[in-house]
Amino acid sequence: MKINSSINLNITSNQSNFSFMQNVSNVFEYNPNQAIKMQRDPNQASYFYGDMPTFLVPHDAQKSLIKLDNKDYISYFKTTLHYVVDEETYKNLTSKLNSSTLNYLLFKEGNLDLNTQVIDEKQIFKIMIDDMIIEQTQNILGVTSRHEYSMYSFGNDVRLNYSYANKFSPNAGNYKADNYSNQNPLIPNSYYLNSYANSNLINTKFGKAELFLDLAGDNDRLGVGSFSSNSQLFRFDSDGNGFVDKNDTYFDKLKIRAYDKDGNEIIKKLSEVVDSINLKDFIDSKSNALKKLEAQKDNYGTIEAYENSLQSLKDYNPYSIFKPEVRYESMNENDIKELSKLADEDGWIDASKLQELANLAYAKQGVDGSYRLEELSYLGANSQTNSYANEQYSKFNSLYEDYMAEFEALNGFFDSYKQTASDEIMAEFGEMIENPEFKSTRMLKIESEFTAITGLNFTLENLQKVKDSFEKDRANTANMLKDTDALTAIRINKNGTFTLKFNSGREIIVNELYKDSGKAFDIELNLNAKFATQIELNQDIDLVVSAAKIQDKITGQIEIKSLKDLGVEIIKKLSNNKFALQTNDGKTIIIDQIYTRFMPNNQNDINLIDDKDKFYPKPLRIWV
Repeated sequence: MKINSSINLNITSNQSNFSFMQNVSNVFEYNPNQAIKMQRDPNQASYFYGDMPTFLVPHDAQKSLIKLDNKDYISYFKTTLHYVVDEETYKNLTSKLNSSTLNYLLFKEGNLDLNTQVIDEKQIFKIMIDDMIIEQTQNILGVTSRHEYSMYSFGNDVRLNYSYANKFSPNAGNYKADNYSNQNPLIPNSYYLNSYANSNLINTKFGKAELFLDLAGDNDRLGVGSFSSNSQLFRFDSDGNGFVDKNDTYFDKLKIRAYDKDGNEIIKKLSEVVDSINLKDFIDSKSNALKKLEAQKDNYGTIEAYENSLQSLKDYNPYSIFKPEVRYESMNENDIKELSKLADEDGWIDASKLQELANLAYAKQGVDGSYRLEELSYLGANSQTNSYANEQYSKFNSLYEDYMAEFEALNGFFDSYKQTASDEIMAEFGEMIENPEFKSTRMLKIESEFTAITGLNFTLENLQKVKDSFEKDRANTANMLKDTDALTAIRINKNGTFTLKFNSGREIIVNELYKDSGKAFDIELNLNAKFATQIELNQDIDLVVSAAKIQDKITGQIEIKSLKDLGVEIIKKLSNNKFALQTNDGKTIIIDQIYTRFMPNNQNDINLIDDKDKFYPKPLRIWV
């Protein structure tokens, strides 16, 4: 429905019938036979610069009420024209959105009609839902500035879905900046990405296919989930083990698009065509990375700039994006001897002397009782000004409150909206309204930070578990989170343990230290085995996926073998932190560590796949 843009408006002084419009500054009545008695105040106008709308006035100052065919409409000004919504749409929906969100929905590209428009509730709601899906999809794929330069209000960025606590608060104004960011890059340096990583076709047992993310379960109807390259898969390794598989958060939302031999499109879940994807297959060798940089030498301007980049690339470890449990190894006796040479007369090793050595880590127990490796930092951290426990608590509590504000705003809006939504809207969007699974940019950032500092997968249950743990024992819980202080010294104790001293004043004793191998393995350290009792170890361990490094007596090569293949019947814990494996043929094998092995991808030979099931290249379009 469209209203002629040259409508005449009369001021109506009686607003008693419009109690729901208490904040509306002016009420107008449509009268085509009378001249306009009050021109719109220029301060109530919105202006366009190209396709970028700039809103110069607060949300409530842009609303007025008009009568059209004896029906009440709320008018939102657009230059000299209007968008209008009816009373129910205002009460149910538009009054609950902040000005930035509402303005964007009304002025969204494709709605910039020259005539005044009536926009119904379903239309606005659909635009809003689509926009939330687009924003979440693109955030996961690393596109984080979709609105940053497209729309401004009072000279500040309008990030429409950055915060739901802001989005669903009518008087919230613009978003407030925060400190949530992923400090570690999710994708390796581009020089270390090989041709497979830069391709947009993934190998499957049926052939090559394109990847896309489908959050809404509609095969990416909005066309925003396509991968720019296979390197985007690094963003989906939520547990950091170097594999994208069923244990990762969005694995069940990944799909492939391929074609049969007749050119018909095929869409399947990624899990239907691969069991897992080994991300190490996308990483190039250091020699190739350096060759790529050398080919760009002339683009650096100065020799100094090139040499600085060259040294940085030489020092760079592309595997550092994976968690330490798949990169670190136990320090052996020779490593410890070399470390002890750095000690002073009191036995302390200053952390500044460690910078030329491999990075070190120690085992730390988390809030859930399991153990993980904590990488030691000895660069750039200042002394703590507050108690370590209080600082850790304060940071986590802010994170907790920010996330719950987002969660409650999202669910509060939809809980309220489903009480008034029409049958037509519920029929189309009911599942989304009843079970909203949307994530704002802030929620995604907080979830990532939560995992980084706790080692836990993000769930509301785990978030609350850490919160409750802090309330019960603040000091102990603070030590369970990621270290925020820096190592200042290490001492090797006579009993073989290590004392670690930090600039916060903390001192802890650990049984073992681990060193960065500079690589990533297809096995993961089972740190829980080190701290389990012998009874627990033999009861709980899975011999099929558990493995040990065994040296071949003839070749001297180190091989990874499952405990089942070794014929292990009993595992004994030794006093020197080692394990004794007793096998079914009466042998005893002494090992340093027990590992968890990642099961290989059952990638069938494509030659064994029936032709009708194979994937073929996308058919070329023939222009006539």
